[in-house]
Amino acid sequence: MYKALFCLFILSISSIKAENNNCTPNSIPKNAKPEPCCDIPKEPTTSAYNAPARIDVCGSKDGYLTLSFIYWKIEENIFVAQFKADGTPADNDRTKISTMDYDYKPGFKIGGGYNFEYDDWNAYIEYTRYHATNSVSRTRPSWSQFMEPVYNRVTTSSGDKIDFKLKLEYDFLDLDLSRWQYEGQKFLLKAYLGLHGARLDQNITSVFKIDSLSITNNTIYTLKQWMIGPRIGFYYKWKILNSLSITGKGSTAMLYQKFTKIFLRQEDQDLATVGAATLTTTERKRSSVNGLFELMIGFEYDKYFYQNQYHFNCLAGYDLHGLASHILPPGWLALHGLTLSARLDF
Repeated sequence: MYKALFCLFILSISSIKAENNNCTPNSIPKNAKPEPCCDIPKEPTTSAYNAPARIDVCGSKDGYLTLSFIYWKIEENIFVAQFKADGTPADNDRTKISTMDYDYKPGFKIGGGYNFEYDDWNAYIEYTRYHATNSVSRTRPSWSQFMEPVYNRVTTSSGDKIDFKLKLEYDFLDLDLSRWQYEGQKFLLKAYLGLHGARLDQNITSVFKIDSLSITNNTIYTLKQWMIGPRIGFYYKWKILNSLSITGKGSTAMLYQKFTKIFLRQEDQDLATVGAATLTTTERKRSSVNGLFELMIGFEYDKYFYQNQYHFNCLAGYDLHGLASHILPPGWLALHGLTLSARLDF
């Protein structure tokens, strides 16, 4: 085998030498038309460079401020109540599960950044605050003979009405390091690497009324958590006019999630034989790893003004912010809606 490899090596060297000699004048026959010779490509003498595309105002401090108004809606598949045509599983021929309804709620973002002279890199920090309360009431329909709650303990008596409320407080901070660059004459791209940190509190209150017993069963479910982890993504901008662009972003993060409080308190007052029962569960030491993704697309208008000493741009886009976790009530939390942003470079 070694002899075969040695012979193959010798033949390869001979072939390479013969191929290199084919471009010499002596190897071309006298009556043949000479073919052009191609030299071996040389290594570049200068480093490759993508032209920077950051905003550069005249006589600037290389800083900028941003302010955004968000009008987002929660998408979280939380169940409220279950309706059955018959109370017994064997005879039940119709079942319906009611879910939570959500409305668009306001919030805001505020941030600041700095442009470095070193290779035109940029650092940016942004705080986002979104606090929302959504409420819904469900009444047992006429076709249903049995109504039971989802977050209350399973009751032995059919209820008549449930009042359900979800209060969410979501605050997060993003720190990014990035660089705008041209990918052609009209397309700009900014890849970034950063850190995402967040605090998320959810509180669910369920009030289940049983008219036949003149009682009300209450449930409180609370989740308090914080999370932190690395984040990567990109921004893009496609100039369709001098000052108007189609813009957007996409990002993902891997987050360490720590629950500081998991609390559940449930009441059962319809257990006539044994009296009222209350169940309370508290946990404070659970943790996990979850994923985050963000998408946005919109339009942006930007313009230099006051002898190019300042630059202003505004953006209108649609955002999608998704958080996946197996401990959240349905396993995930999504926020989506309108984002209006303004930025001033000085």
